[in-house]
Amino acid sequence: PMSSTPFVVTRRSERFANLFGSHQADRGFAAITIRDWHFYADSHRSFLCYYFIRYALSFVAPAIKSHPETRDCFFDFKGRKRDLELSLSSGRICDEHAEKLATKLNPEIKKSVEDMVEIMKAQHENSNTTLPAKSLKGSTQVGIIAVREDEFAAALEHFPTRRVAEGQNRFYEHARIRPRGQDEIGIAFTRMLEQGQNAAQAVATDMINDLAPQWILLVGIAGGIPDTECCLGDVILSSRVHDYAVSAAFEGGKVEHQQQGGPVHVEVEKMLANLVARKRDLTGWNAEATVGMARPIESVPDQPDDRYYGDEDWRQNVLKSMKTNFTAAAAARAPVFKVSPIIAGNTLMKDTHLAAQLAQSARHASAIEMEFGGVYTACRYAGSGNTRALAVRGLSDIIGYRRSPDWTAFACKTAASLTFALIAAGLFN
Repeated sequence: PMSSTPFVVTRRSERFANLFGSHQADRGFAAITIRDWHFYADSHRSFLCYYFIRYALSFVAPAIKSHPETRDCFFDFKGRKRDLELSLSSGRICDEHAEKLATKLNPEIKKSVEDMVEIMKAQHENSNTTLPAKSLKGSTQVGIIAVREDEFAAALEHFPTRRVAEGQNRFYEHARIRPRGQDEIGIAFTRMLEQGQNAAQAVATDMINDLAPQWILLVGIAGGIPDTECCLGDVILSSRVHDYAVSAAFEGGKVEHQQQGGPVHVEVEKMLANLVARKRDLTGWNAEATVGMARPIESVPDQPDDRYYGDEDWRQNVLKSMKTNFTAAAAARAPVFKVSPIIAGNTLMKDTHLAAQLAQSARHASAIEMEFGGVYTACRYAGSGNTRALAVRGLSDIIGYRRSPDWTAFACKTAASLTFALIAAGLFN
């Protein structure tokens, strides 16, 4: 019978010392240690998987004992401790023990053991085996979604050591990182092949079902609304989403928009509100070496030229933004980030009149994009409904300005660089 009174079990042996673990299978008891695991295995996950499986088999068949010789088998005694690596790599059970186990394993248990062994082998650091996404559920704190190939590639550059994981409907790249002063966390990456809210909601829902991350970050590029505080290459962090995916069209060309969306999750809000106090933890995120590309150079005329479009007021606002951010001392400044609401819809925004109309009811918004509304909805309703959603959007365009194509690559890289810095600083706990 179970008791609420704490107890300690101590086993002593006059024959053996420094054991990985031991068990009393007939009593349903086993104990393992992870001390010094790194001398004998390259992953503590595969090490733990091995011993959970090893003692589970003993519980099913208590009469089966380890054999002293090395057969590259789960039931090797491992008096020579480096023999553990053989079992971690192969997951094999020798013929003698396989025959004994066959009488104890019904088809359901046998399939479970085979699945566990495959997961153990996949956790091996040197394995090329595709991880089942379900094995990472609960240990993946952050999911990153990109739309474009260049957005995806820029994010992956900061996490060179990765494994492939397979979910129900898509593959993920999976990495691990130890944020400053915290335990190791898992990061999953995937991308969507189509633009728009529906595709974004589907991908985010899949990610939540497969991996249950605490946070989902939509990382990539967006168009900017003319602003003196930020411009091309700078990064917007979403504090609210104004979702204009629903609209009504009337005779004569009049269009009205139904504003949806809302504030970000309270934990996102808490993190963003305190971000100015954590800037020191992000030092270097915008350095050229970290971003991986120099900030493109812009020539700014005295008056709007043919690169500027829209009505006169809009063109002047764009020019004011360009002068503030690309002349005098600002010409050589590093990218900055800004916490701001964003506008989401299903329209690639190149129309200054429509942008102005939407901005009238979203006065503080700094960027317009096409996917965050879908991610926001998935995080609100899928799974537990408690997933935090955050857009990290580099400004590749300013609506009303025909910019150099170099800004697309640069904005992908600044968004990815800031994302990595936020994760490494431990802000997504």
